[in-house]
This record gives sequence, C-alpha cells and structure tokens, in this order.
Amino acid sequence: MAEARQAVAFQFTITSNGIFIDFNQVGINNAIQTVLHAIRLKWRNFRNSLHKSVFPNSAKSYLIIAMVLVLLRYLQFGPVKYLFQLEAYIPTQDPRITIATHVVILATVLWITLAYFKRYMLKVLLMYKGWIFESGGKISLQTKIWYGLINMLKWKGKLQLLSYQSSLPRLPVPSLESTTKRYLQSVRPLVNDEKYDRMAKLANEFQNGIGCKLQRYLVLYSWWASNYVSSWWENYVYLRSRESLLINSNYYMIDGATEETVTNRQAARAASITRSVIQYRQMIDDESLEPLILRDSIPMCCKQHLRQMNTARLPGKEFDKIAHYSSSISRHIAVLHKGRYYKLDLYRGPRWLKLVDLEKQFQRIIDDEEEPLPSELHLAALTAVDRTRWATIREEYFSNGINKQSLDVIEKSAFVLVLDDTEQFYQENDPSKFNSFCKACLCGNGYNRWFDKSMTAIIYANGRFGANLEHTFADAPIFGHLLEYLMTNDASPGRFKPDGHCDGESSVDNIGRPTRLKWDIPSKCCEEIEDCAQIAKSAISDLDLYVLDFTEYGKGYMKTCKVSPDGYMQMALQLTYYRLSRQFCLTYESSMTRLYREGRTETVRPVTTLSTEFVHTMCDKKKSSAEKRQALRNACENHAMLAKEAMLGYGIDRHLFCLYVVSKYLKLDSPFLKEVLSEPWRLSTSQTPHRQTKFCKDDDYDACAKKLSAGGGFGPVADDGYGVSYIFTGNRYVVIHITSKKSCRGTGSEKFAKMLRKSLLDMRKIFQDS
Repeated sequence: MAEARQAVAFQFTITSNGIFIDFNQVGINNAIQTVLHAIRLKWRNFRNSLHKSVFPNSAKSYLIIAMVLVLLRYLQFGPVKYLFQLEAYIPTQDPRITIATHVVILATVLWITLAYFKRYMLKVLLMYKGWIFESGGKISLQTKIWYGLINMLKWKGKLQLLSYQSSLPRLPVPSLESTTKRYLQSVRPLVNDEKYDRMAKLANEFQNGIGCKLQRYLVLYSWWASNYVSSWWENYVYLRSRESLLINSNYYMIDGATEETVTNRQAARAASITRSVIQYRQMIDDESLEPLILRDSIPMCCKQHLRQMNTARLPGKEFDKIAHYSSSISRHIAVLHKGRYYKLDLYRGPRWLKLVDLEKQFQRIIDDEEEPLPSELHLAALTAVDRTRWATIREEYFSNGINKQSLDVIEKSAFVLVLDDTEQFYQENDPSKFNSFCKACLCGNGYNRWFDKSMTAIIYANGRFGANLEHTFADAPIFGHLLEYLMTNDASPGRFKPDGHCDGESSVDNIGRPTRLKWDIPSKCCEEIEDCAQIAKSAISDLDLYVLDFTEYGKGYMKTCKVSPDGYMQMALQLTYYRLSRQFCLTYESSMTRLYREGRTETVRPVTTLSTEFVHTMCDKKKSSAEKRQALRNACENHAMLAKEAMLGYGIDRHLFCLYVVSKYLKLDSPFLKEVLSEPWRLSTSQTPHRQTKFCKDDDYDACAKKLSAGGGFGPVADDGYGVSYIFTGNRYVVIHITSKKSCRGTGSEKFAKMLRKSLLDMRKIFQDS
C-alpha cells in the first residue's frame, strides 16, 4: 500500500490527546506537480482554442485591419463614417481613448468575421474533389482555379495539428441507387446467375421499399452529426463486439527489417522509445505536431491522433467504454517484466526524466529478482478473452481496494511498456525468425501484453522493438506516423554511446525507484485467470503467421509498368488466391476517408469483372504477354478509380452498414441488408502507408526505408480466410504479413506466401517479355 499512501498529501488522526497531522512531502510534491501540469495543459488548450477561433487569420492581418480603420476614420470615407457614430456610446471623455477603443472593437469584430468567412469558404472549396481524378500533369482549368483559391485562403505560417479541423467538409451520404448499383457490380464476379438474379431482386425491393425511408433518416442524421459513419462504426463494430481483442481486433507494428538494431541493450532502447513517445505526446497536447497535408494544399482530419496515448478500452458486459485521460493524470507508464507490474514516473518535478535516468529506471526493473505472484504472472490474460467475461471478473475482483488502485495505474498510464525476456531477430536467410518476431508482437504468450491499452510498446531482450495496438482508438496509418517518429529519433546522432547505453549524464543523484504494483487476488479469481491464460494460449497456437520479405522488386518497378502499385499488389493477391483455391472470394481492402471531418475508413472491393478477367488471362497459357499486360492495366486502372471513390465516401459498405443501424433503430427488417452484412471477408487486406511524415529527412529513400519500419499485420477476419498487410519499404522492397488459422485445412500462410511470390514474379515476366 506504499504507493497508495504516497498519493495522499497529508493524513490526520484524532486521538484523546488532540489532532495529529502527518504531512507527506512526496505526496504534496506529486499533487503540486499534477496541478501545475493541469494548469499548463489548460493554458495551452486555451491558447490553441484562440488560435483556431481566428484561423486562418494572422496577427499581421489584425494590424492591417486596424490601420485601415484608423485611416478611414480620419478620411471619413464613404459609408464607413457611419460605423464611427458608435463612438458616442463609449463612456470616456478622452477622444483619443474613445477612437482607440472603437477601432479595437471594430477591428476585432471584422477580424473574427473574416476568419469565419474564410473557414466557411475553405470548407466549400474542400468539398470539390475533382483534383483526385487528375494526374500525370493533366490538370483541368477548373482544378487550377480551385488550387489558386485554396492557396489564397490557406495558412502561410506554421500549422497546428487541428488548425483545419473546423474547415473540413462532412462525409457525404451516397445515393441509395448508386450504392445498390455498385454492390451488384461488386458481387457479379463472385456468384452464379441464379444467385445474382436473387440478389438483384432483393436490392431492387430494398431500393424501392424500406430503403427510401432508411435513407431519409440517414440523411437527416448526417446533417447534424460530425460524421455519420464514425461514431456508429466505433460503437457497433468495436465497442459492442464481444470477441476477444487478441488477434481479432489488435494489430502490430515492428521496427525495421534489418539485422542490426540501434542498440542491443534492452534498458537503453526502452528509455529511447519512452522518451520519444512522450515527446510525441507533448506535440499532440501542444498541437505543434504538423498535420498531414496532401499536395501541400489539402488537409486531412487529425482527430485520431488525440487518443493514441493515455487511453484504454474498459470492458463492459454489453459494450465497452473508452477511457481517455489528460496528460496531467498520465504522468507515468506501466511496465511489465516477467509477470511483474511497475509504475514508472516519467517526470521529476516539472521536467521529463533524462534518457540516462530512464535507462537507469528500466535497468532497476530488469535487475529486480523478486518473483511474481502466481496469480500475477498470467494476469494480462484477462484482457485476451471475450469482453463479457473480462467485464464480469473486473467488476467482481478489481472494482475496489488495492486491485483497483493497481489496475488504475495501468489503465491511466500513458502507455504500457513490456520488457520482454525473449530475443527476436530479423535474418534475411531465415524467415522463421522474422515470423517469430512478428507473431510475438501480435500475441506474445497471451499474458504478457495488456491488450486493452491503446499502445503496448514491446522491447525485447536484445533491443528489438515492436508495438501491439488497439484498433478502436485509431487506424494503422495514425500509429504509423508515431512509429516513423520513434525510428527517426532512435537513429539520430548522439542518441546512444558506442557501448549501446544512452548518451548523456544524469543530473539527479537519487531517483525514486519504480513502484511495484501490488495485487490481492483470491483463489477463485486465480482459477479464472489460469483458465483465461489457457484460452489465450489455444488461440495463439491456432494462428498461422508468415512474413514474405519480397526483395526482387518493389513499387519503383511497378510504376515503370504504368500501373498503380497498390492495384498491382491487389491483382497479385487475387491471382494468388485463385491459383490456390480455383475460385474468387469477397475481398476487403481498407481505404481512408480522412479528407472529411472525423473520417476513418471505407472498404474497397478489389474483386471486379476486370480483375477476374486479368486472373483468367494470366492462367491461360494461350494468351500472349501483351494481352496479359493489357488485362493487368485495365484491372489496375479500374481499381485505382474504386479506391479514389472510396476515399471520397462513395464506397458501398459503410453506407449499407449505417442503413442497417437505422433499420435496427426503427425495428425494420431488411433481407437485403441482413444478407449483405453476413457475407464473410475471406481475404482481408490493407496497405501500411510509408514515409507520410517529414520526420525522416534522409535523401536516400531506399537506404532509410527498411530502417523506419517493416510494417505490421493483423489476424484473419474469417476462420477460413487470410489477413494480408503489405508495406512498400522504399522503391525496391515489399514486406507482406500474412495470417490464417491452422485449424482450417484449406488455408496456410506459408503456402499463400510462396504462391504470392510466384505470382509477383510471373507478373514481372509479362513486362520483361515486351
């Protein structure tokens, strides 16, 4: 209970001899620093709010308006002179003060009005999306004029993270007719004539029946919701899901696909990663993190950044809740090492701990020889089972007393850091080591990852780094930005000494040791924990993960083929799946909608009539290379169009999902929606974007690409399907993460990887033959 007592600034006891007050200096200092940190955050928030309220105006524009008003005041120019008749109502006798006060009031009103007008005009201009369909230097006059107007209104100085947030347009609701038409086009290659006719009939009945009513309600909802998809998507797809987060929701990211790491000292790497994460969090709090701007003019929504740290998903019996804490509360991280949990404070007074001090703290945890309690060792397995069971156990055994205090430390931490006692490697000639590395990041052993936290950073015994990430809070590209920042900082000069320790000298003689968290777990709860550990172990043993490090060529070569690299990869995946199963399947590819306010994702359906035509052409030995090239280009061009339409909110699946939610609210049954949403995604795919930020300034893109990150992956969506995530590391490499389930005899991740490699080589050959 020592850490609980330290949280209390003073205690008093009433006895027969009087009142005795016991002051706790540590508790008082902690309370003061927490209050000061909260005040600083509130001041920054207030300052940022002022900036956003007048964005995109500048202080210079205010001075210009004031000077013009003063000039007009003395010239008595035109109708403007009537504005200055309000001076009679200013209660002062000094004419200079009267004029100055009146000019300040008028300038402020005009300045704020101008800011609102500019933001509204910017929002109107950003509704235009014609630019996305123009490339290759062929830009229409309309788009050129649009670019000119955007550049006139955009901020010329340093942008804040959320500067453009209020200027982003709302996600549009597609028409019911277009969505049903697109849906039927997407399933045509997947079903026979009989089933297609049946689906066409259901779609027609829906479109001309209850679909019209559902659409009207959805359009009305979209008028007042910031984003008509995101809140429902978060609530119903994530928070109401009762499946375990292990494999089903969480995903992983890893550091570079290189045999060398920046340091092989675990404590030093943990210190470097921790310091960088807290610096990144500081930039988010200050809103000094530069937002992502496409083509130097088109802003993207950055709201997902706000919940990357200080966030936990709390289990509920029917639905989970998101708990996001202020950085003034999350001044620590939770550290897990060999089944023991620690609270590590990141600040000493108002300042961050230095790198060398953080390394010292982590080394103390590593050197601690105290054994974990039997119940403590497998404690994190509770976060790896179905949510209802975890919620029931949490309510019964962790809702009060010392268990609640320790659980609060974990859930209110900035993030969880695991000092893993295993070593993980990347070796180009031994794929098994890379597979082990990636699987350890996604699953661990089932009880050494805290799956409820937005981020669990994992530092292995030999200094390798990975992260386990919860999908509810943010999508992979958002954490990809953080990962680029971490890797760039790690590689910066002066970060580590030649011996691998953190550079610098400690300025503090005595730092309080990390606090070991205590638990009081009864035998009945211990049995529950052990059972959860076995369930997690069983799920992990069923996961089949294989990583294909494809080094023969990359997106640089694909671009020379005059096709989209993403479309090229998607066609390779379709060819691979067909060669293995002799059929096509419903395929999911994730696309972002962050061009709109609070946008998250939309689905691209890569299986089309043109994609199946390409696959059949590739499998036909009678077809020439020229015919195969043309079929590939046609399929890729069509895929690129579908991807762009999805980015603009004109996909199929989010619209149909929201119509289904409305139907449930209205208690209306739709056979069409029920069937559409029950279709399994046997091939779920995603591309991890690379080098979207400006953190890495290395001119040699290919030299630094593999050092930044080798991407990450996720579990299969269907029991008889695959989860495939790929990342173009530079122009010459592609790293492809493939998952499936061993319990399904028809799938196999290594088998898929080998066939995918063959497909990619065969696709290159049709261009080499020319």
